[in-house]
Order: sequence, then C-alpha cells, then structure tokens
Amino acid sequence: MKITNLFLSGMSLLIMACNSNPVVRTAGVIPAPVSLETTSNEPFILRTSTTVAYSDAALEGVAQRFADDLTAQTGSRLRVTASDKAKNAIVLTLNPNLAIPAKTVGISPKDGNPADERYTLTVGKDVIRIEGAAPEGVYRGVTTLRQLTGAGKLPIALAPVSIDDAPHYAWRGLSLDVSRTFYTANEVKQVIDMLALYKMNVLHLHLSDNEGWRIEIKALSELTARGSEMNYRGRKGGFYTQSEYRDLVAYAAERFITIVPEIDMPGHTAAAFAAYPELKNAVSGTPAALAQAGMALMALDPDDEVTMQGVQLVLNELAAITPGSYLHIGGDETFGMDNDKYVRFIDRVRDMVKATGKKLVGWQEASRANIGTGDLIQNWVNFNMDQMMGEGSALQSALPSEFSQIMVQMFAEAPKDVERALGKGAKIIVSPSSYVYFDNPHKEVGDSTQEADRARLGMQFYAGLTLETAMQWMPSTYNPLLNDENIAGVEAAIWCETIEKFPELQFMIMPRLSGVAEKGWSPAKPTDWTDYRARLATQSPLWQQFGWNFFRSSLVDWE
Repeated sequence: MKITNLFLSGMSLLIMACNSNPVVRTAGVIPAPVSLETTSNEPFILRTSTTVAYSDAALEGVAQRFADDLTAQTGSRLRVTASDKAKNAIVLTLNPNLAIPAKTVGISPKDGNPADERYTLTVGKDVIRIEGAAPEGVYRGVTTLRQLTGAGKLPIALAPVSIDDAPHYAWRGLSLDVSRTFYTANEVKQVIDMLALYKMNVLHLHLSDNEGWRIEIKALSELTARGSEMNYRGRKGGFYTQSEYRDLVAYAAERFITIVPEIDMPGHTAAAFAAYPELKNAVSGTPAALAQAGMALMALDPDDEVTMQGVQLVLNELAAITPGSYLHIGGDETFGMDNDKYVRFIDRVRDMVKATGKKLVGWQEASRANIGTGDLIQNWVNFNMDQMMGEGSALQSALPSEFSQIMVQMFAEAPKDVERALGKGAKIIVSPSSYVYFDNPHKEVGDSTQEADRARLGMQFYAGLTLETAMQWMPSTYNPLLNDENIAGVEAAIWCETIEKFPELQFMIMPRLSGVAEKGWSPAKPTDWTDYRARLATQSPLWQQFGWNFFRSSLVDWE
C-alpha cells in the first residue's frame, strides 16, 4: 500500500519488543517523506548486538554520529563497522544515481546540489538499508530512523517499511537572535541538534543588533570589549571568539547544517556605535521626544570612509571564518535614514560581500537597493499594519507618536519589496512573520504548569499563534508573486526581547520548529492537521529523553 503522506491514520507501526508480549504503538515521522510503502517482511529487531555498517569511507562520520545519537535515545551504543554485508545491521550506502520521484527546488545554502539530500530507507527482517545520493542524504535517512526508533531501551522491533524521500525546498532554516539574549556555544549546539532531527539545514545567527555585538573581530577589538557588554534588561553580555565560532560551524557541518552569519546594518547598530563612537551616523537628527525616551536613531553612513573601512574589516574577517557561501547583511528597519543613503550603503556592502567570494542575503528592505541575480532576499513583513499600529493597539500605545509615524512610513514600502526583488533577479527566502516568527505568543493553552510562561513570553503586540494556525499556509501560495521557481527556501525566526533563559528559548521554539521543517521538506500540499498532530504527538518522548523544554499545546494528545 502506497502512502504519500507518511503514516496517515497511524498506518506505520513501531513495535517495542519486550521480554513478554510486544507493545505496539503508532509512530510518526516529521517532516513527512515523499512516500512510504509497507512490506510483507518480518520486523527488524534492533538489539544491543546490532551493528551500524557503512560501505564507503565517506560515511564513517555519519555512522559514528548515528551511533552516538542512538546512545542518547536508547542508552545503548551500537558497534560501527566498515561493511555492506553485515547481518542484523543498519547498512549505510552511497548511490549518486539514486532516483526519487520528487524534485527539489530552491537554493542550497552551501551552493551544493540540492539532490544530495535524497535517500531511501528499507526495513527488512535482517537488515535496515539506508541509501543516499551523497553522505548528506544518508544522514537525512538516519534521522528518519532515529524518529522511528524513538526513546526507550533495546530491543525494539521496527515494522517493515520502504521509504523514498527528498526535500521540497533546498534551504530550510532558523534565524536565532543571540544579540538580545546571548546563548553559550553549548546552548547553540543544542539548537543545532533540534534542527538536525527535523532535517533543517541552515542556522542563521543574528550576531549583532542594538543590544549587543556577539562575534570577535580581531581588527576591531572594541566591538567585543564594549559592544558585547551592552546591557539589555540587565542580561549578561558575551560573545563568541573566532575559535568558538569555528567550532560551532564544524559542529553544524557534521550534521549537514550551514551557519549563515548576520551582521545587521546599517541600522540596528547601537552596539557598534557604543564600541566606536567616532563612527558617523547617517541619521541627521533624532526628534526630541525620541531622544528623551532613549530611542536615538542610528545608521552607519555610507559616505564616511572610516565607517565603511570598518564594515569592510568586519566582512573580511567573518568571511574568512565562514566556509558557507552566504553572508547576511541585515538591512532591515533603518528608521530615519534617507533612502538614497540607504541604497548607497547596501550597494557598497554588496560589492564588499562579493569581493570576499561570498553571496549576499538581506532582509526584504534590501530589495530597495541595486541587488541582482545570485542575491537572496528574506521576506518577513506579513502583518496588517493598520491592525498592528492602529489606534489603541499594544504597539502604538507603547511607542512615542513620532516613532510610530516613522515606522508607518517605513513599512508602507514593504508590500512592494517582493516584486522589487524578483524584478532584479533575486530569489526569496520565505519567512512570513504571521506564521514562522516564534516570538508570536502561544495562543492556545498548554500544560497548567506552563501558563505563567505562556502568558509572559512572546511579543504581546502580535495576536498570538496556535500550532494549527501555524500549519495553515503554503510557502508557494501565501504571496501571489511567489512560486517554486523563485523561492530559495523557508526560514523561521526567533527574536528574544522577552526571552532571557535557554529553557524559555526551547519553549518558544518547540514544537513549532517541526512544523516549519514540514513546510520546508515535505511535498508541496496543504497540511492535513489531523494527520500532522497525530505524528507530532509521537515526538514528545524523544524531546523528554533529551531534556528539551517544549510547549505542551492543548491541541495535541501528547504521548
């Protein structure tokens, strides 16, 4: 029986073998693969004596990492061996000509072949075979097997299935704000683990903002000496040394995740101005009411050579420690900056990025400059400004009227940004704030012990988002100008104004992350909420095993 949306109605079984009668439970995989075929084979018994065998030296790292991950899930570490004929084994093989009945669209974050993530997984009586077009595809296959295995002691019996799979979009990511709240390198690695489990392949690190500078630039040491110690609501500052950053890049790469670093400019640069007060501000003056409220308007001036030399130094060092193909230059919310100056800034920085050998990513406002083919524009503005900034709204009430007016003027251009970007040859990273911004408050109730956090966390000027609503959109149809030919991929974002601690970050990310993963990977079709929530429910034992703090939405019957 062929199933195009994996485990519809709980068709797949995970049989947990015990010393007495086996315990049978349904299992779901997220994101849903292209297809599943049940077979007539007997179940595969995963034992402590089972081996992980690889047929090609290029797969040794994948095999060892898989064994490590299964240890965390089951408490038993399987032996890893170089072989393709082992019995009672999980056998990993390469097949560059692997054919999967699905087309991957979009842009690979490492400028690789999007087809590299294809894989097949077959569970037989004696052998589980995972075959990938490249090591990356084999790794995606073992993450599916990790979900099938779940959490619990061995032995476990796995029902016989055959899976063909490939991603729909080549770029699938999460933007993580480490400026407002600084997370240690080990905490960022835990976020990478979350991304890996759901086949996401981009971690976009928002490394600078008004609230703090988070990456060491050796040529401009004051950025970390002073800029990293900016105090946001009394939180502790910090930054990543270049050694720590390289370690994060390597950790992510081992899981086939590309780190895309962002230096947000020309606005959102108060930390840079605090480190180097001699930088020239492109905003000629701040209204008195805003100055009294401590809301100085700042943007780096493209016509000041000292300022732009500093920008060049930052980009050169960042490019040198980033093996990925892309640098994110920000470009959003340059309140108070003259448009001509803004265009000149983005144009100059684009040339600088290209000179490093990298490609440019910018928030959607960057489309107003002279971008072009090869650039990626991140579309994020997806809210009703009248509702957001209307009379009596939470945001309007919280801001001085002068700033509200500046915001309205700035965002009035937003509806034209996608058309501008496409007209100039750029492709779009889809990040609609109404669906994939994880700083939206959780709207439905959850576990009673979580209600205080649910009420406190998230930007209150957003209306809130339920898990079901977050699944009711399609990347290729939510904007009439977008389709699979001009979309680079899908990316979520988590902003940390209200988030102070790592468990709170997990609470806002999970289980939303798995939903964005589904939108990015699975075949392009509307989500069947009943099917998805059933698959989502089966994920919670793994999250509990890993100690992840997740929102226990009342819309899901968690296991």
